[in-house]
Amino acid sequence: MEGYYCAYMMFEQFFNSPIKARLVKFFVYNHSKFFDIGDIAKRLELSPVKIKTHLKELKKAGFLKSKSAHSFSISYKFPYLNEVKALVLKFPPVSDEFLLQEAKKVGQIKLLIIAGVLVHAQKARTEIVIVGDRITEKKAERFLRSAEAQAGKELRYVLLTNEEFLYRKKMFDRFVLDVLELPHKKVINKLGI
Repeated sequence: MEGYYCAYMMFEQFFNSPIKARLVKFFVYNHSKFFDIGDIAKRLELSPVKIKTHLKELKKAGFLKSKSAHSFSISYKFPYLNEVKALVLKFPPVSDEFLLQEAKKVGQIKLLIIAGVLVHAQKARTEIVIVGDRITEKKAERFLRSAEAQAGKELRYVLLTNEEFLYRKKMFDRFVLDVLELPHKKVINKLGI
């Protein structure tokens, strides 16, 4: 009974906040190295103060290990690591609703394709393709940073004008063909692709 109670307490410690859920996702996707609190906060667009307590709780639960009071990594000794990874990978890293909301801030997006880790595919040339006119690189990068903060992982993106995308598709451009042939999802599709 004692083992069951300890397992239940670990589970409770894990999923008691959205911030903690984002931290778990971050470490599952970035499991190979240590990150300091400032870097984690910057990547997830959260306050270091907000995440510090959650990091300590995840360490106490055995999910994380630390080199110092400010540096954390996933613990491969955590008994439920495979199950947590499977659970994280079961859900989309970023919701369509979030992407649509953030896309409104970018401008007139005609086509928004997500691929790779965003659709749980191993093989991809890029994770995000943004197609539209009068979209600045700065706005596209802001969109990418927001998506990365939600996904908990660095993402690659490509920004193309409508004309450029349609021309490359017509010319059987290898990159465009790969994006459209490999697993992907069209979050916005005003071009009828």
